[in-house]
Amino acid sequence: MTKAKAAGNAGEFYVLAQLAQRGYIAGKTDDGQTLIDVIATDEASLKTVNIQVKTTFEGLSPPEWIMSKKNEQSFENLWYVLVEGISNEQLPNFYIYKSSEIGPWLAKDHSTWLTIPKKNGEPRKDTNMRVFKPTFNELESHKDNWSYMFSKI
Repeated sequence: MTKAKAAGNAGEFYVLAQLAQRGYIAGKTDDGQTLIDVIATDEASLKTVNIQVKTTFEGLSPPEWIMSKKNEQSFENLWYVLVEGISNEQLPNFYIYKSSEIGPWLAKDHSTWLTIPKKNGEPRKDTNMRVFKPTFNELESHKDNWSYMFSKI
């Protein structure tokens, strides 16, 4: 298993644990099948959310998450939990976003990136890779906001 795959699995299990600790019913989907990694349900209302988990252990400040072109899509009932791993001895940070907050951000950022020539002056080639790089303020407003997913359904 690659280091990136192991980190992704760890992030998904961290998210499952956080949801269970908060009283939500949650399960992991098959790896890599869709944009959905975790499905969670609020037992009281039976409202369900679909969650894409993205994990970074890179130690960048502010952290950033590798995504792809498919993450530019916005879906009404898709949420992102961004996991920032700190160390093996410490719980990660969790940032909760609606897909409609991440998708347009990625599309705009990538479009801007394509207009900036490489250092040698050559134009950039389009790729499927995207990088979500929120500011510290953006991260702080989304940190540990687990109830946000169920309050906006």
